Amino acid sequence: MAAVVVILALLVSSVLGIVLVPAVLRLAPAKEVPRARAADLLRGGLVIGILERFAITGALIVGRPEAVGVVLAIKGLGRYPELRNAATAAGEAPRGEEAGPGAAPPVDPAIGAAVSERFIIGTLASYLWAGVCGVVAVWTLAHVG
Repeated sequence: MAAVVVILALLVSSVLGIVLVPAVLRLAPAKEVPRARAADLLRGGLVIGILERFAITGALIVGRPEAVGVVLAIKGLGRYPELRNAATAAGEAPRGEEAGPGAAPPVDPAIGAAVSERFIIGTLASYLWAGVCGVVAVWTLAHVG
């Protein structure tokens, strides 16, 4: 019975999050930037989301909630270059560099903000869902099996 609960919790957390997180992102008020443009700058979100929800739910089930911080740190460090590049592409000149005559024209600054906002909202929705699934699984294991 315990194995069924664990497998079910991991599947519900990982797979149902594929529907839940984009729904939350659609509910968030959109900036004046096409959502598709912001989503293009954060590639791989689907796979990363599945893996992070799996890891968080699993960490809670095995009684290691501190591992959630490790997952968050890895994601933040892994996404930082993309978030920084989105801000730079949004028209923010990198430190020490001036836009020269051959430089590409800056992109709308709202894109960098939209990408960061999408990252934060998506991450929080994903982590909350994984946390709920993990807590429900732990409670079920304690009371049923």
